Amino acid sequence: MRAFVLSGGANYGAQQVGALEALFERGLIPDMVVGVSAGALNAAWVAAHPTLDGVRELARIWREEAAAHFPQVPALRAGFRLLSGKDSLLSSEPLRRFLRRWPFADGAFGDLRGPRLYTVAARLTDGALRVFGDDPADRLLDGLMSSTAMPPYYPPWPVDGVPYLDGGVISHLPLQVAAARGATDLYALRIGPRPMPDGSAPKNMLSIGGQAISLLIDRQVRLEIEAVRREPGVRLRVLHLYLDDDPGLWNFSRAADIIAAGRRLADEALDRSDAAGG
Repeated sequence: MRAFVLSGGANYGAQQVGALEALFERGLIPDMVVGVSAGALNAAWVAAHPTLDGVRELARIWREEAAAHFPQVPALRAGFRLLSGKDSLLSSEPLRRFLRRWPFADGAFGDLRGPRLYTVAARLTDGALRVFGDDPADRLLDGLMSSTAMPPYYPPWPVDGVPYLDGGVISHLPLQVAAARGATDLYALRIGPRPMPDGSAPKNMLSIGGQAISLLIDRQVRLEIEAVRREPGVRLRVLHLYLDDDPGLWNFSRAADIIAAGRRLADEALDRSDAAGG
């Protein structure tokens, strides 16, 4: 069973769209899609529209609509919300309204007739993994809003009175979720800026904090990759879609460039894999 596993990454999610186009053009169609955070949104769209034309429509949405629905947060507004004790920099209501424009988002996971879909979230109180889609009656809107509740941008999303956070908190690249549900041929699309070169070091408070989070995520992802590669009968290909020209987190204004970069990087990775015999 072929699965596409889509990591989180906010605006870097546009990279996955370019990579998905490359995969579909090669006739690689998933039986399962697993996503977290921005990857959850892309995964849900693919599950509902599992065709090359569907992926191209997703690219149009990223290019033409993302910047308006995911604006940058002015420093003054961020400071006000922080000092006033708010639980996030942004309200989740605009995101909810945006997703409800997707007709399938008001349904349940079991309503989808394409690839099986799973989205990943973390329970706020103890970090327990919640995989939406295990129960076909799970609401798609809950699965998407929970998986994208990325602190500090969005607040936790409550489901039946239980608050959930972005699943990237505990599984940035949910490979084990896919393998545990029967996937044997995994294509993992990991997105983000290129890791800091060896020997270099961040200099200020924000960049040091960002590097600390990156190190935590990198270790988490490496452990998950190693665990899945030990699974008998499982084939894993990780496409590292790292950007050299980094627009910075939460900058959705350059989606067209990021999509093109994702497409190029995926083509290069797939060509290398084909040349090496898989």
